[in-house]
Amino acid sequence: MIWERPHWVYRLAGCPANVEYLEWHVPGVLVYGYVQPRSGRRYRMRVEKMRPDQRELCAETEIICPVHAAELLDQYVGEDVLRQAKHSPMDVVPIKEEASAAYIGRGLVSSMADAGLVKPHVPGMLTDYQAANVGWVQHRPYLLDVFPCGAGKTLSSMLCALSKARPGGVLVVCPAKARHVWWSQVQEYTNVEPHRMLPEGAQRKDYESLAAYLQRQQQVGMPPFVVVGLEALNLYVPKLHEAGFAPSVVIYDEIHEFGNMRRWAAVVQKSGDVGFERKKTKNGNEVRALAAYDVSRMKSLNLRIGLTATPLDDGRPRRLWSPLDLLDPGGWAFSYRKFASRYTAAYKGDYGLVDKGSSNLDELRSRANYLMHEVTHEESHGQLPPTRVQVIYLPKDQLNRAERFSDDQTFGAATRAAAKAAARGGRYDKEQSVEIRLMEACSRKRRYVLDEVKQGLRGKGKVALFTGRRVEAEVWATKLKKELSQGDLQMAAPQIWVAHGGVPEAERDAMIDAYAQHPGPCCLIATGQSVGTSKDGMQTTSLAIFAMLPWRPGDFEQWKGRFDRLGGSATLLKVVVAEGTYDETIVQVLVEKFGTVDAFLESAHLTGLDEKLLGLEDEDALLDSIMDKLTA
Repeated sequence: MIWERPHWVYRLAGCPANVEYLEWHVPGVLVYGYVQPRSGRRYRMRVEKMRPDQRELCAETEIICPVHAAELLDQYVGEDVLRQAKHSPMDVVPIKEEASAAYIGRGLVSSMADAGLVKPHVPGMLTDYQAANVGWVQHRPYLLDVFPCGAGKTLSSMLCALSKARPGGVLVVCPAKARHVWWSQVQEYTNVEPHRMLPEGAQRKDYESLAAYLQRQQQVGMPPFVVVGLEALNLYVPKLHEAGFAPSVVIYDEIHEFGNMRRWAAVVQKSGDVGFERKKTKNGNEVRALAAYDVSRMKSLNLRIGLTATPLDDGRPRRLWSPLDLLDPGGWAFSYRKFASRYTAAYKGDYGLVDKGSSNLDELRSRANYLMHEVTHEESHGQLPPTRVQVIYLPKDQLNRAERFSDDQTFGAATRAAAKAAARGGRYDKEQSVEIRLMEACSRKRRYVLDEVKQGLRGKGKVALFTGRRVEAEVWATKLKKELSQGDLQMAAPQIWVAHGGVPEAERDAMIDAYAQHPGPCCLIATGQSVGTSKDGMQTTSLAIFAMLPWRPGDFEQWKGRFDRLGGSATLLKVVVAEGTYDETIVQVLVEKFGTVDAFLESAHLTGLDEKLLGLEDEDALLDSIMDKLTA
C-alpha cells in the first residue's frame, strides 16, 4: 500500500549492516534486498527475513520510504544513495496554514457552487482554515483534521471530499448518533442527496436500498454520499461490496474511536507454527478495528480523511497508530510493534508488550504534520461569545436525599458492590465504582439544580441540564413540570425535552433540532453523552448546568464544546459541586492534575501534538489516583 501514495525509493549497493533493523528504527519503511545466487535468477525479499548467507549474496538494497519518514531515514542511510521520487512526494510537505492553500480552496468551492454541487451561499461562509483544508487535499491522499468541538470540521471535510469525489463518491463512517448530523448537513450545504445505511430494525417500509440509491445517483449525475454507523461497521462492509459501492473518498468521523490496535489474534497451527487470524469479540463477531481496516484498504480510494477533537482519547501515543494506519495504510509500519518500539517506549513484559509510555515525540509530531491539520481553539472560536464558567460549591445543608440507585438497590448498596468489584483491579469495574459515586452526588443536587433551571426559564432563557442517569433525567423533568405549575411564580408550561440512551437516536436528533429553533423559554434535560455529538443546536443555550460531574478531563471539554460552536450565543455554564460528597474527591484530583476546574474549562483547549500526548494524563493513572482517594 505504501507504493500507492507519495514515497521515495532509496537504492544502496549491496546490503549494508545498518539496514537489517531499519524497519524498526524508521517505522513505515520497507527494506528489500535483491539476492543474486551463484546459479539461478535474481530474486527480491525483505532484508529482515534474510538468512546470513542470503545477505552475503545481496547485490542491491531497495528502501521504500513514506514521504513523511524521509528526513528520519536520511539519518540512517546517509547521503551516498540514489533517491527516486514516486507519486510526486515533492508536492506533499508538512501542513501549515498558508494563504495560497486558502486561495486555492476558495476557488475550488466557488467552482463547485457554479457547477451546482454545493449551495450558492457556502463559498462566502468559509473560514480561512476550512478553505485551506480544501486546498491541501488537492495534492495529498490523506488528511487528519484536529479541530476543536464546533469548529466546522463536518462542513470542511464534506467540501474536501466532494472536491475529489469523482468517480466513486463519498463514504462517511461516524458514530450512529451522528448519522443524522451528516445526513442533514449534506442537504443543508450541498445539492447532493445523501443515503443513511440503517440497521434492519430501524428501516421503514419505504427505505431505499443502497443499490437503488447508487443507481439513482448515477442517473442524475451526482456523486453518491453514503453514511454508515461505526458501531455496526462490520455488518455494513459486506453490504457495501454487495451493492458495488466503490467510494473515492472515505471520512472517518471521530477517528479516535478506532484507536484499538489489536486486529489479529495469534493461533498455533497443527504444525506448531504460529499464524494469525482476524480477531473476534467474546460474542464471535469480528472486532470493529478490522472493519475499519477493510474500508481503508478499498482500492478505489484516492483520499482518506480523519476527524477528531481529541486524537488521543486516553493520552497515549499508542492510540495514534491505528488512526494513522487507516489514513496512510502501512505508512506507519504494518506491524504495530515497530511503531510502539519507536514512539511508546515499548518493551516486552512478563505478560506481553508494555506500551504505556512515550518516546521520540518531536519526531512523531514532525511526521504527523504531513497529514495533520490542527486548528487551535483561539483560531476557530476567537469571534464567538465566550462561555462563562461558574463553579458552584453546594453546602451540605442545601443537598437533598439521594434517590435509589435502582428499584432493588440503594446507592449505598450499589457503591459497596462496585467497590468490591473494583478491588479486583479491572478497569471497567473501577470506572463503574467512580461513576456510581458521582451519580449519587448528582442525585443529591436535585433541589438546587431545579431551582436554577426555573430561574433560567423565568428569565425566558434556553436551559440545558446534564444529569448522570436516565432515571434522573425522567424524574427531574416530571418534578420540574410540577413545580413550574404551582406556587406564586407559576408560569405557562415551557417546552421540556428529555434525552438519554433509552430514547431512539432519531428522536434525540429531532429534539436538538426543535431546541435550536425554539425561541425560549425551553429546557433540555439529558445525560451528558446522549446529545450534542457533532450536532448543531446546543450553542443557542443561555444557561447550561452540569449536575453530573464527569471525571475524565476529555469529557469536560467535550461537554463544554456542545455550547462552543459556530453560530452560537453567549452561554453561562454552571458546574455544581456537592460538598461532603465524592464530587469533592474528583475535583481534588482534577485540580492536582490541571488546576482549578473553572480555569481549566475557560482556558484554550490543549494545543500542539506534544500537549495532546502529554497534557491529557494517562487515563489509567488518573483512574487509579481517584480510586486511591475514594478508598483512603
